[in-house]
Amino acid sequence: MKTKKIKKEVANILIYVNFVAFFYVIRALPAFTYRPVSRFMGCLAFFLSGSNRKKISKNLKIAYGDTFNSEERKRITKDLLSNIVLSFCEVVWAAGRDAEQIVSRAVIEGEEKLKSALATGQGVVGVCSHMGNFPLQHVILVKKGYPANVIVKNPTAMYLSRFCERLACRNNVPFISKREVKTAVKDAQEWLSSTRGILSFFLDQHSGRGAKVEFYGVDVLAPTGAALFARKYNCIALGIFTHRLRDGRHRIIIEGPYPLNRTDDPEEDARINTSYFMKRVEHYVKLYPEEWFTWLHRRFR
Repeated sequence: MKTKKIKKEVANILIYVNFVAFFYVIRALPAFTYRPVSRFMGCLAFFLSGSNRKKISKNLKIAYGDTFNSEERKRITKDLLSNIVLSFCEVVWAAGRDAEQIVSRAVIEGEEKLKSALATGQGVVGVCSHMGNFPLQHVILVKKGYPANVIVKNPTAMYLSRFCERLACRNNVPFISKREVKTAVKDAQEWLSSTRGILSFFLDQHSGRGAKVEFYGVDVLAPTGAALFARKYNCIALGIFTHRLRDGRHRIIIEGPYPLNRTDDPEEDARINTSYFMKRVEHYVKLYPEEWFTWLHRRFR
C-alpha cells in the first residue's frame, strides 16, 4: 500500500514537472509558431499514443459507422490531437495578455441574446461542450465583462490541479471546482443566487448518475446539472459553443433561449431538457468533429 502511494506521488510530480516545463516553453515561443508546433506535437501523439488513437477511432466508428473510412478517421484523429495542443498554446498566450487583446481573438455570434437574457435578472445557464478552445471561451466572456462562472473538473494529478487553479486565480478568471461535488453544488447555488450571471455546464461526457438520452442514435448517460439548475432557479438556458476560424480567431455561438419542459415531474423534465441540450451538442459536433475533445473519452458505454 505504501509503495503504491509513493508511485502515485512520483507520477503526480512527473506530470506536474512536464506540464509546467511545456507551459514555459510555449510561453517563450512567438504566437506564429503555435500552429506548426501543434501540428508536429499532434502527429507525434498520433504515432506514440496508440491507446488514445484507438479510443478516438472506436468512438468515431460507433458514431458514424462507415460514413468515414479509416483514412478519414486518421485525419480527424490527427487534427483533434493537434487542436488540443493548439488550444493549450492559446490559453498560455492569453495568460500574459490584457482583456482587449484576448477579446480581439473572438467573434461572438448571437451576443444580443446573451445581453437580453442577463437583462431579465433571471440568470443564465450555459449549455456548453468540450469543443474548440472551450477554456478560452470562458476567459473571453469574463474579459468582455460578463458575470460568468463555470463548473470544471480538476485534473486528477494533485500538483497540476493546483497549478491550474493558481493560474486561473492570477488571471482573475472565476471557476467552481468539481473536486467535491456537494461543495461545488453549494458554491454554484450561492454564486448564481447572488449574481444571476452566466453559469456554464459541460454535459457532453459520461455521467454515471445522469439521464439516459440519445446521442448519435446511441443511448448514453448525460449529466443533468444544467437542466436542474435552470429549473430550480428559473434561469434562461442558452447554448454557448465555440470553434476555431481559419484566420485563427474563435467563433463563439450563443443560441436560444432553449425551450424548457416544466411540469410536476422534475426528474422527467430533467431528462427531456437534457435530451434537447444533447441534440444541440450533437449538431455542433457533426459540424466540427475534429474539434470535439470528448472523442478521447468513453462517451459510448
